[in-house]
Amino acid sequence: MTVTRNDNGQSPGADPQVTAVLRAHYEAPAADAYWAGLEQSIMQRLATATSGVVRELRPSWWSGFAELRGADMRAVASVAATIALLAAGAAFVRGQAASARARELAARAAVETAMPLPIDGSTLTGGRRHLPKDAPERYLNPLDY
Repeated sequence: MTVTRNDNGQSPGADPQVTAVLRAHYEAPAADAYWAGLEQSIMQRLATATSGVVRELRPSWWSGFAELRGADMRAVASVAATIALLAAGAAFVRGQAASARARELAARAAVETAMPLPIDGSTLTGGRRHLPKDAPERYLNPLDY
């Protein structure tokens, strides 16, 4: 459904009498006494509705931040940033130390579990396939003579 407006800002089927009655009914009051009375009634209703709740409110831990000034906030932020950097640095150092320790243990385990190889001719060349001398270098094994 599309509504088009003619030159005077009304829809094509608008009744001027109905429009005038609706405008008069929904028009904002011009008297300041109306707005002052409305504000007063809203404030009274808020006061009665929240009177029991406001007495029960206790300051929370974050309510102290409202009293901090700009210089105080900068000091608090600097301390928080320093603590965060120290924690991150400590975590990094612990991670590096744990990684180094794990590498050391892995190397030690590999050395301790390695079996000594017997040094005789059959071990080094036995069971290996001998490639021709004209084979490309990438296929040559240094243990094949």
